Amino acid sequence: MENKILDLIKDKRASGDLFYAENIIKNKDSLFFSGVIFLIGAISVAVLNYLYHLFMGRMLGPSDYGILGSLFALIYIATYATTAFNLSVSKFSAEFNKDNYIFANLIKKALLYVSVAGLFLLLLYFIFVPYIALFLNINSYSGLVIVGIIAYLSLIFAVLTGALNGMQSFIWQNSSGFFSALTKFVFAVVLVYIGFSVGGALIAVFMGTILGIIISCYPLASIFKKRNAKTRKADKISKNNFNRYKAIKYFFFVFIASITPILFITLDQVLVKHYFSSSDAGFYVAAGTIAKIIWFGSGFLVGPLFPKVVSLKSKGKDSSKLLFKALVYTGALVVIGSIAYFIIPTFIVSMLYGPQYLVIVPLIGLFAIAMGLFSITQILIIYNLAVERKSFLWILLAGLIAEVAGIYLFHNTLSDVIKIVFAVNFFVIISLLLYNKKEVFGA
Repeated sequence: MENKILDLIKDKRASGDLFYAENIIKNKDSLFFSGVIFLIGAISVAVLNYLYHLFMGRMLGPSDYGILGSLFALIYIATYATTAFNLSVSKFSAEFNKDNYIFANLIKKALLYVSVAGLFLLLLYFIFVPYIALFLNINSYSGLVIVGIIAYLSLIFAVLTGALNGMQSFIWQNSSGFFSALTKFVFAVVLVYIGFSVGGALIAVFMGTILGIIISCYPLASIFKKRNAKTRKADKISKNNFNRYKAIKYFFFVFIASITPILFITLDQVLVKHYFSSSDAGFYVAAGTIAKIIWFGSGFLVGPLFPKVVSLKSKGKDSSKLLFKALVYTGALVVIGSIAYFIIPTFIVSMLYGPQYLVIVPLIGLFAIAMGLFSITQILIIYNLAVERKSFLWILLAGLIAEVAGIYLFHNTLSDVIKIVFAVNFFVIISLLLYNKKEVFGA
């Protein structure tokens, strides 16, 4: 499969058509037009990711699926921690992608720093693997080792997709995600079927990430081609326009702002695996996976919103209308999707996970609303990151502390945990709407 995909992207005519399409998209100012590209990509990736989880849930059973779910929570934390690299590179790519020298060096140095720092963090993570396994009640270390390697590769993948996002190369960006998800799904089914169990499911993620990196490199290759002396001289002059200190400072700000909210929807899985049995953890992961359909299905505007707000800000233009439109589109999808979870919950659970998971029917309605609120929250977070506001981080940190404390104190049932997740997301979205009341309400 990987060879066929690589042959496809090497085809000059096919890649030429993609570059031509990208140029059309860059010349469009409509958030919705770019959002459609992300919607197609997001739906494709979401469908494949959900097929992955649905097949794994059915093939592994609640107990092993609970183990996979807790490991996936760590993958999600690591993956979304890379959002800091993705958004930082995206921001400065959006500002400097027409300046070859700055842009090329930005990507090169970002890849170098990420590779070295990531390797150090990976080795540090390996030291703590036995303690993490003990906390999650997992007997084998192999799954945790694979998770660490996937996290390291995700750092590199994030830099590359961040560059594509900043260039507004949305087709290439989404293509890399699609083929990565497709590879993950296909190989997971095969490897688990032949007996590799949880390890096979994780190896498939590793293979998908590798392919995503390869595809992301292709449209960036032209940036690193040798330039003549005249071009290099002109580019050196523009080097002074890039503030390295500002970039590093912005990265740490984005890191905190991106890792904190994702902990809202991952730490609960980790804590459930610690406090409950593997079977209960499997049921919780299944309920969460179904609820996250609302998040994935309504969050397609997050990708194009960031570079467009950055671009408007760099030109001194107002971006509040983009925020309002994104909130309206996302909110409408959340409401429509959430209603279905209360009308036909039994049908949804039976269709997706089968009769052995019917115990989660009472859980998915409130869980879906919580994920819908999180989807809207992400719009507000991305907007504030793009306009470089920082004080909203205190709201996120307060919400995270409240969730961890709430689950620690009240975890008698899975329903208790979901109520806490909902309450925290409700608090955060109300607080952020008030924080951005001028842009949202015009007040």
